[in-house]
Amino acid sequence: MKKLFFVFVILFLSAVVVHAQSKCNEGDKRDCGAYDEGECQFGLQYCEDGKWGFCIGQILPGDEICDDGKDNDCDGYVDEGCDCTFGESRKCGPANETGVCKFGIEYCAEIGEWSGECLNATTSSAEKCGPLNVGNSLDDDCDGTIDEGCSAPAQPSVPLSCTNRQKDLDETGIDCGGPCDACNTCDNGILEKDEKKIDVAIGGGKISDCGGLNCPQCPTCNDKVKNQGEEDIDCGGPCSVKCEDAGAADSDGDGLNLNVELQKGTNPNAYDTDNDGVSDSSDQLPLCPNSFCDSLRGENTETCPEDCQEEKGSGVVFIIAGILVLIILVALFFYLQFKKSSKNLGEKKTPWIGFGGSSEPYEKPTQPTRTTQRVYLRPASGNTRAKEKETDIEKKLRESIEKFGLK
Repeated sequence: MKKLFFVFVILFLSAVVVHAQSKCNEGDKRDCGAYDEGECQFGLQYCEDGKWGFCIGQILPGDEICDDGKDNDCDGYVDEGCDCTFGESRKCGPANETGVCKFGIEYCAEIGEWSGECLNATTSSAEKCGPLNVGNSLDDDCDGTIDEGCSAPAQPSVPLSCTNRQKDLDETGIDCGGPCDACNTCDNGILEKDEKKIDVAIGGGKISDCGGLNCPQCPTCNDKVKNQGEEDIDCGGPCSVKCEDAGAADSDGDGLNLNVELQKGTNPNAYDTDNDGVSDSSDQLPLCPNSFCDSLRGENTETCPEDCQEEKGSGVVFIIAGILVLIILVALFFYLQFKKSSKNLGEKKTPWIGFGGSSEPYEKPTQPTRTTQRVYLRPASGNTRAKEKETDIEKKLRESIEKFGLK
């Protein structure tokens, strides 16, 4: 039990030391905040009443303002993601919708740049005269003239399926082969039919023409593949995103790369670290609430009361904890004294007379001496002789009295 007593003492002293170390000296100051890059800057904290005060003067990241030449969101890049707004779309594909040509749709990627992929566009191709060199009554090259270069006008026997953007009948590709024109070759380095680019590194060490109905899709800077001469996946080379290191990746799509996530303390695999419905890139306090009052990141009782509401009562809590420890120590002390006295009572026959009682051996008090008289019964009648001798019962009674020291 003595060891347990010393353990409580050590814990109490440790709590006192920790509390003392958390204080500061009046007039001290230090930098605070999480950002010191771009338009952001650290703030200052001053020591007040032995505690660090609020972070004053820090500038937190804001939304990137396009074309102002500044790093507004403090991620190390200037005016990035200003080509378009995520989800925005625009027409793409042919210059006009003459003949079979139809516009497609290109969407803006999350990084604020056009994806480079034109969906559902129909572009021009050579006039399709068919195996019999007859036309198909369509303006395949979108120049406003139908079946030019064909030797005869279209005949009903020419299948119109060659322009329906489907692989059907005896076609060997989409709208090519079989009854249609021969399919284009995607590895000959010649821009033909509806191809968009030639000799492009499409990934896996393969070079190919790309685009159109029958060639691989052309690579983009957000297709999660290292291609088209990129230094790393979707960065460097033809992409505007720099590949400084592995920290340039944004695996959770919240607009912050790994380096910034680590600097902020946010979860690089979570779009919204504190689950408040605001993405980490747009949230000025992305760690509020998380059950920890982080003054270095601007959290205080006003900006984040969920995390910092207990700071006001921290001194009271410490005092209450100290009182409880003292009560436990006092109770432990009396318990040990009681156990020690009980042990002495059992071993030395010492009566317990309170804490700190005498340890002298117990002596049995002497009994007062009792005098006994031998009773002789005389008969009421005068004719009966008085007893001269003690009876057997009287003898046994006398012996018992003497045996127990009552003589």
